[in-house]
Amino acid sequence: MARLQAWFIALYPLTVLLLCAHALSLWWRGGHWLWLGVVLVNAPILALIAGLLRVGPARATTGLPPLILCAWAGAALTLAGTLALGDPRPLAWLYAAQGLVGLCVCLFIFQPQRGDRRPGPRPGQVLPPLAFRDLRGRPVSSVALRGRPAVLLFVRGPWCSLSMAQLRELMRRRPQLERRGARLVLISAQPLARTARLAARLGASLEWWVDPQLVSARTLGLIEPGGTPMGLELFGHPRDTVRPTVLITDAEGEIRYVNVAGPHRVRPEPTAFLRVLDTMTPAPR
Repeated sequence: MARLQAWFIALYPLTVLLLCAHALSLWWRGGHWLWLGVVLVNAPILALIAGLLRVGPARATTGLPPLILCAWAGAALTLAGTLALGDPRPLAWLYAAQGLVGLCVCLFIFQPQRGDRRPGPRPGQVLPPLAFRDLRGRPVSSVALRGRPAVLLFVRGPWCSLSMAQLRELMRRRPQLERRGARLVLISAQPLARTARLAARLGASLEWWVDPQLVSARTLGLIEPGGTPMGLELFGHPRDTVRPTVLITDAEGEIRYVNVAGPHRVRPEPTAFLRVLDTMTPAPR
């Protein structure tokens, strides 16, 4: 399923863009206004993808009523146009049907899903010993987190706009995390060199750990096989990635909070992490 999503996200927007361009060209060259209906059916998909790619809040719109209304209005306009012409115009209906089916697939992919029963860490469990590397390539272990609360953010990579937006939100909240005695650790699913470039680009003294070959992600059940959008492998991004995850552990290493989001779904507000930290008793020093 993850690989199918990766192919869909990479290829379908380009298909829709070409389809809309063709429909607009048919209308511009003296065609009927029904081709504008075809564009309206397909435009919501482009709007949805553009909204996910922009740098903004780390959460996608969950209701999407304007986009759905636009698509159905376009279908109605296409129907009215074919009735006015007395011609079924199969190509117009093929384009419109593709837009409606594509929108349904997008909504399935982007909407939050409840009842995810895939394996993964659960509150109340103790975080197992996990091996990572810091930005200098030195080995580090999750055991080093004990002694104070820790917020662990598993970062998919710079290609995931929602993950990057969530990272920036946590960076802005870092002083509040530190006032609660928490340690913020960013765990990268990217190779060491690529992670170092990302850290330098962000320009903040953040604590980065690298998960070589995603061994620790597999141990925790957070792997997303084939989850990287198709084509990014050509630019050095691994084919597999990690499920977008936030873990909060207490001073004893017990997991107190888990949030695992889908590839393009809603991320929690940072205030949720602060509330969890507020419930913890500071470890004696």
